[in-house]
Amino acid sequence: MEKKKYSFINLILNAVLILTFLPTTTFATNFPNIPDGWSDGFVYSNGIRIHYYHAVPAPGKPVILAIHGVMDTGLAWASVASRLQSDFDVYMLDTRGHGLSDPFTGSENSSTLLTDVMEAAKELGIENPILMGHSMGGGTVIRLGAEYPDFAKAIIVVDAGISTPRPQNEGISGNTSPPPSDPMAITMRGTPETLVAQNNYSFDALEGKAHRENPRWSAMDCEYWAVAIKRYHGPYSNDIWQAMSGTMRNNNALVKIPLPMIILKADAPPETREAHQEAASVMQNGKLVHIDNSAHNLQRDQPERSAEVIRGFLSEVIPK
Repeated sequence: MEKKKYSFINLILNAVLILTFLPTTTFATNFPNIPDGWSDGFVYSNGIRIHYYHAVPAPGKPVILAIHGVMDTGLAWASVASRLQSDFDVYMLDTRGHGLSDPFTGSENSSTLLTDVMEAAKELGIENPILMGHSMGGGTVIRLGAEYPDFAKAIIVVDAGISTPRPQNEGISGNTSPPPSDPMAITMRGTPETLVAQNNYSFDALEGKAHRENPRWSAMDCEYWAVAIKRYHGPYSNDIWQAMSGTMRNNNALVKIPLPMIILKADAPPETREAHQEAASVMQNGKLVHIDNSAHNLQRDQPERSAEVIRGFLSEVIPK
């Protein structure tokens, strides 16, 4: 009897110890919550799990399906989506190899990310969405508009490469080679060891880096960017990198898109703005707008102005 009593007491003590230390060991990194009223989930799409965020539901409103850039997650759209969610039902995907979606398998090609989007939309029950893409995501929606014109009802491109031929690294969110002097350099491409080392940067250090280097970003956007870097799976081989970069090869695609389309570009000097307008002049049914006082992540630099331009465009092209 004494032995059973002793074992029971040990069991209670062990349970107390586990409950005492569980928050520390399980939740060592206190990532920020998603915005109030938002939800998230997974769908099985094109052979992998795709994770998505859903802003405050807006049943019966036009659906926006948003695709982020390299090294980011669906939360890259948080500031803009929060300003659009009263008028649109906004879904934001984590691209393959990013966020909480499954990593690359090694069998990808330059059209894989396009198929991911279309199959994820089908699984979510979304028909004829408004496609919105930033950087690599912008390249994705440009190609979807050109190659699958019946899939969407309108296209919104945020600072993706549109030149023909496209200048090296235009429309890519991040650096391809880190400055050697930066102790917290961030690169989208490197050895597996380099990419995993970035995942191990502390959340607080990454958040501080975002604040220092992007003074126009909100605290929320800095936090979500830090989460994105810690969750970036990365292209661990050259073949995977070629598949990712191939997604952005959209030369001659703009002229093929019959859908209503708007391109938002970052602030730029007059000669660059002129070049952008010339490249965009081939669009059948579109326009290009530069967002003043913004850089590549203009949806974070100027979310109010970006949402205003997007809403104005959609009010003209989407029937009420």
